[in-house]
Amino acid sequence: MPSRLRSRLVWDDAAGNVAVKALVMAPRGPAMPETPGFDLQLTPREQAIGLLRIGAEVEHALMVQYLYAAYSLNEEQKDPTRRMLVQKWKSTILEIAREEMGHLATVENLLTVIGGPLSFDRDDYPIHDPELWPFPFQLEPLTKYSLGRYVLAEMPSEKVLEQLGLKDEIDAIKKKVKAEGDLKVHRVGLIYDAISKLFDTGPIIEGPPAPPFTNPHPFIASVDIQADSLRYQVTASAWGLGYQKILIETAHDRTSAMNAIKLIADQGEGTNVPSDLSASHFGRFLLIYRDFPDEGEWPPSRHVAVNPTTNSKTTDPSRRIEGDARLWAEMCNMRYRMLLMYLQHSFAIEAPAGSKSRPSRGSLISWTFGEMYNIRSLSEILMEMPLQPGAAVMAGPPFEMPDSLVLPARSTDIWRLHRDLLLSAIALANRLVDACPAKRQYLQTLLAADQAALEQTVALIGV
Repeated sequence: MPSRLRSRLVWDDAAGNVAVKALVMAPRGPAMPETPGFDLQLTPREQAIGLLRIGAEVEHALMVQYLYAAYSLNEEQKDPTRRMLVQKWKSTILEIAREEMGHLATVENLLTVIGGPLSFDRDDYPIHDPELWPFPFQLEPLTKYSLGRYVLAEMPSEKVLEQLGLKDEIDAIKKKVKAEGDLKVHRVGLIYDAISKLFDTGPIIEGPPAPPFTNPHPFIASVDIQADSLRYQVTASAWGLGYQKILIETAHDRTSAMNAIKLIADQGEGTNVPSDLSASHFGRFLLIYRDFPDEGEWPPSRHVAVNPTTNSKTTDPSRRIEGDARLWAEMCNMRYRMLLMYLQHSFAIEAPAGSKSRPSRGSLISWTFGEMYNIRSLSEILMEMPLQPGAAVMAGPPFEMPDSLVLPARSTDIWRLHRDLLLSAIALANRLVDACPAKRQYLQTLLAADQAALEQTVALIGV
């Protein structure tokens, strides 16, 4: 059996650095010991690809967790002041989740500019390598504890915290998070610090890379930064949804790549001093944390499941979605898969010169937006349905990853994949029409949109 290469981050909080260590691991059996004999010296480009793929998975995971947290908030508060607070918090967190989507798109653009394979995957629970992640992936209602983890994941460096006068407050949040969950949270910025160093300027050695594993060049060579990759990158004008705060940056050279990384870090961490807390993810989560009630006070969130699943074989039956919610959860998973496939396919279609997009790429963008709204509607439905018949806890969107996100090699077969997913979604929606007549109007609208996309897809297949 061939071995597989895995990249691991070695977190060095004392030095404030991240190192990349590549190990050859056996695909089966006990893990091989982490001895120098199994170390490989990766070229700077390979290091950057590994870190960017990790960054993409982290952005994807954060986006999904933030969405779940936002949807869990209960806007039906009797007290008008509390109702306004919850509505404000929900709007803020959904805005952050949209911005995480922009970060994900930017990371994919950076992978594209250096010719790396894209990543739309993410770790499902349980996390296999916790040190690669800010914290273990978990879908859960918004609480003071989960907010504390979000603050710590998005926070800037200790030096910036000192300059902002926030170190004591953040230290108190660290203590609370560790006390409640015995959890150390790694900040996302460490990944981008390491990526930035690989793109940074320096004594550049141009030309082809040195022989494998002997390259003394500490930066990505300019020859590996491909300006013509812009034709495959996504842009803010096409993907920004009209939101000015959504950063979708393209890159065609070292400077633009460095700028994209800096903008992601600035929007996440709020590294500018003095800082407007409302301008960064870190600051916005911190403002919510300050106002959010402690456990035992009034409940801002619905009583929804933690890590709900459609997997009937799960060892934890308290997570299992059953009864009326089951079909809706399967539909939510289907739309989530469709969204990821549309998004990934859009990067494989070259944008022609002098045009914003090919018609087929424009359709993929439109359908991706449609699935975002579908997932929001389905999430709201699920969070008002019992997890299981008679249960007091409500279900939620499971956001379960499909078995594979690999696209077929041939363009026609990719469109066949979209066709098959649409056919499955239509069949599932028809079952829901019969099972839930109260949602007939929403489902009929969904069916009409799917039928139109199906007709267009069949035409693109050409058979």
